[in-house]
Amino acid sequence: MFEFNAHLDADYINEIYGGDLTIVQIMFNSFLEESIPLWNSMQDQITQKNYAEVGRLAHQIKPSFSMVGLTFLHPKIQAFEAYAKSAPSQAELLTQYQQIAVDVNHAKLVIEEDLKRMEDYL
Repeated sequence: MFEFNAHLDADYINEIYGGDLTIVQIMFNSFLEESIPLWNSMQDQITQKNYAEVGRLAHQIKPSFSMVGLTFLHPKIQAFEAYAKSAPSQAELLTQYQQIAVDVNHAKLVIEEDLKRMEDYL
């Protein structure tokens, strides 16, 4: 049985995908190709003070973190989304973004590594 990186919620991944690594690969690829670029685009939106768009993007990508086993990030993204939608301070929103970005960037590396290991495993 494939063992996911310890940073991922393997129990959750196995529960929702029933151990089907092909589906997991599709979700990991989708996360890397769609969610990560949207996350990265938020910094420009914050700089442009487009807070409604930041909130919309955060809401859009929030489920994808859980879907790839990054369940620990879901509440952080949820709080970030709520703050973005609440007439935020630009400096505070940017600080929150940068703090979460550390986790997101690490998570991206973990997903990339596990995706490669899955390809080798299959």
